[in-house]
Amino acid sequence: MDSRQEALSRLLRARARVGTDDLDTALGQDVHMLRTDLLGVVQRCESASMYDKLEKMARLSQVDNLEQSEHSFQAMVKFMDSMTSEELIKMASLYSHMMNLANMVEHVHRVLGSRQDLRGKDGFEFSVEKAFSELVKQGQSPSRIRAALCKQKVKHHFLKSLSVPLQLHRNLVIRCLTDVINLLGGLHFQVEMVLTAHPTQALRRSLLSKLQNVGHDLLRLRSSELVPQERSHTRNRIKENIHAMWRTDEVRRTKPRPEDEARSTLQVLERTVWNALFFMHSVDHVAFNQLPQYLKFIDGMLTRHKLKPLPIDCTPFIFGSWAGGDRDGNPFVTPDVTKHVVFINRFRAATLYLELIESLMFDLSMLSADEELMDYNETLSESSEVVTGRAVFREFWNHVPKSEPYRICLAYVRDRMSATRDYCEAQLNDRPVDPDIEKKIYKSKEDFLEPMMKMYNSLHKHGDGIVAQGELLDTIRRIHAFGLSLVRLDIRQEADRHTEAMTEITEYIGDGLYSDWTEEKRVEYLNSFLSSNRPLIPRHMRCSDRVQEILDTFKMICGLDRDSLGAYIISMCMNPSDVLLVEVLQHEAASSMDVVPLRVVPLLETIHALQTGAKTLENLFQNETYLSQLRSRFNSVQEVMVGYSDSGKDGGRVTSAWELYKSQESMVAVAQKYSVVLRFFHGRGGTVGRGGGPQHLAILSQPPKSINGYLRVTIQGEVQQQDFGLPGLCYNTFEMYSSAVLKADMLVSPETKQSWRQTMEDMSRSSYTKYREIVYEEPRFVDYFRHATPERELGLLNIGSRPQKRKEGGVETLRAIPWVFAWTQTRLHLPVWLGLGTAVHDALQKGRQEELRDMYRNWPFARSFFSLISMVLAKADPRISALYDEGLVPEELQPFGQDLQDLLLETVDNVLKVTGESRLLENEETMALALENRRPWMAPLNVAQVAALERYRKGDEDVVDALIISMKGVAAGMQNTG
Repeated sequence: MDSRQEALSRLLRARARVGTDDLDTALGQDVHMLRTDLLGVVQRCESASMYDKLEKMARLSQVDNLEQSEHSFQAMVKFMDSMTSEELIKMASLYSHMMNLANMVEHVHRVLGSRQDLRGKDGFEFSVEKAFSELVKQGQSPSRIRAALCKQKVKHHFLKSLSVPLQLHRNLVIRCLTDVINLLGGLHFQVEMVLTAHPTQALRRSLLSKLQNVGHDLLRLRSSELVPQERSHTRNRIKENIHAMWRTDEVRRTKPRPEDEARSTLQVLERTVWNALFFMHSVDHVAFNQLPQYLKFIDGMLTRHKLKPLPIDCTPFIFGSWAGGDRDGNPFVTPDVTKHVVFINRFRAATLYLELIESLMFDLSMLSADEELMDYNETLSESSEVVTGRAVFREFWNHVPKSEPYRICLAYVRDRMSATRDYCEAQLNDRPVDPDIEKKIYKSKEDFLEPMMKMYNSLHKHGDGIVAQGELLDTIRRIHAFGLSLVRLDIRQEADRHTEAMTEITEYIGDGLYSDWTEEKRVEYLNSFLSSNRPLIPRHMRCSDRVQEILDTFKMICGLDRDSLGAYIISMCMNPSDVLLVEVLQHEAASSMDVVPLRVVPLLETIHALQTGAKTLENLFQNETYLSQLRSRFNSVQEVMVGYSDSGKDGGRVTSAWELYKSQESMVAVAQKYSVVLRFFHGRGGTVGRGGGPQHLAILSQPPKSINGYLRVTIQGEVQQQDFGLPGLCYNTFEMYSSAVLKADMLVSPETKQSWRQTMEDMSRSSYTKYREIVYEEPRFVDYFRHATPERELGLLNIGSRPQKRKEGGVETLRAIPWVFAWTQTRLHLPVWLGLGTAVHDALQKGRQEELRDMYRNWPFARSFFSLISMVLAKADPRISALYDEGLVPEELQPFGQDLQDLLLETVDNVLKVTGESRLLENEETMALALENRRPWMAPLNVAQVAALERYRKGDEDVVDALIISMKGVAAGMQNTG
């Protein structure tokens, strides 16, 4: 046996089968049940010959999974090659559906597992209860933990009124007070989840909804209290949904519009998050009854520790979105589209609130209230006037008895919310708005909260507090968390587009070409406008279409309610002038309006940008004009977004991870120096190559003082379903984020040894050199990449409105998502590990194995890094990658592909030497079992994809659907798309 065969055998042993316990057996039984249901559907719907072929492939796949031999693998390949295009489509469809069903079973058992943990004395592994106990054992006081959960805010607004004779003294006061705030960083707790429109959700919504129905019914079957008729009915519903899935077209025939992506984002919030955050439905409606509301669960935990419950305005979770606001490289996101999406968000929010108000009108039927509410009702003139012209049935619509004060107040609230909904609908349909309706709409959540709080306080004062703590409290907390728009929409644009606009402006007004200026000259020029009210753009100036689109975007922003918008993100931000320019353009657009500008967030997403991030911030904070505005408008809070995707594509995963860590450390130090509170926005994707993976581990591995009770993170594509696809998953997600942020903030971080840092520095250097040598300097690489992967065919998926590339060119112009997606399909996963094997090898050659193991055991950063890499390596399969080479790559490039596969095998060996495990995921049995559970269904999908790609590239258009379905299926099997 040659050395390569020996290495491949070691990899197969490293993925050895894992044992099972009772719960795992139950998982396997559910997978087998759904497999049987699916095959039954196929047998009924397809011809006997088709079914026989599908069943034969299933047998061949099972044999190969057991034998893992070249003979069993080639038997699959040969049989797949003999299939017609129609048979190939059905084959891909069968295995794609099975992957999705297996994933749903895993989601269900994650929920069941956490519920079992909750019954035990230790609780759910990542629960806030467990984190609370752990923090108390570490010496934290319960009252301080409560303070952290309550997000006590300390603001600088009162500094404006300080009477300090000298500016120096005033600055000293500001610095001292800000230092206090930084010391109390643990008192700020908030997680903002930003749902993005990044095209990584390969499944259509029609199929997702049916899968979720299957998941709900699987949970219901776990109830021991179902009578036989109910159990039979539930099983039939599962079969119905699987049958409907088989009959549903898996292929998106048109690309989604940004508005479609926005609706998909809202659907995630509406189906589960809207209820799960406040009113957790039981996992089977019978055995568990109803789970406590998430925040009330925290209240109960605090009460058990003899602490006060959470304040009513506590918002540990809030939500943002990029769908319809992210215009970076997406020409379809125009100012009109963004405005349209804002009104879609507000319309859906108003519709949901109206349902709650109707329910409250039934609940709050009390005949008496305190004087304050009675007086308040007196001020609500025409509170029961019907302002909508539509004839719809509503309870209490025509008459509310004067003796029912809460219903009188709610009728007023309903009237205004109906007006708000109708106003948004008119905007969406380009209809004129009735002036009477426009006068009554809610424009801020504070306006909406006022009557709700009047009723809440009245109930408590009048002895009806137990009623106030029910649905009314849930509604008030929803208003605080979701506002009037459900999500706050971020705006994102590339820095070069702003530079292009400014260059055209400066040339027109005779000041020269902005793009040719030095950084110093740009900053000086921009400061002159920020510190004055003089206009920049002549009213009569005519711009190119590209520049006019930029200017129209800023005008559009000024015309929208601030409650609907989040931040302005500058992608590919390299210099302080990139930030100042956006401030100037906002200032220019708002010069004639009383408008608060959006906070401007630089996105550092290349290795160079991360390495110079601290210098960029220091230059900004040294700018007196910028720092003054930061203090007065945003309470000395600076947000910085760090990008995991492009930095990984730029320099490889090792260097990306290490530079992200160092950059955050250095930026925190700079912010403290200038008494600025720094908040990080983590632009993570679904794959490890784009910063994805288990987030509890990732959060705990962040540099010390970089969390400070606040975490903003993107939730992209397929991750939205993994985190929020079922109510129980939502609950687990909230628990995991809450406990991780608390622990990251309050546990004492282990000391990072200087020798560890030096080892990581050396490994980063070795890895970066090897990665760049192959990806950017090897002349064969781009040609090999485009032959060996389905990168050129990814556009067929129609899974996003945004083009794959910012512009034409090589790997550097390809977006990170298709870059990772393409390598994931071939099971090589190159972006995740390339360079790591070399880096570890060099460290081992220097005698650092024990130090590497010490880092893995005792440094959260290193443990997280190697654990996530191990997860990806366990999904890799050089046999599959070699099949892509044999069928798709020109003969002269195949040795290069074999070299890459050899590097993968070397990386696996070296990673195991660091972790000390005998096989990958040895200490992650649940994850290993999940991979083992999916493996028999994976190989046929890859084999089908290679067959389809071969035929498609030879001009056979009949296999397009088979190719698309196989890509979706592989994405589902990997559970990390891009």
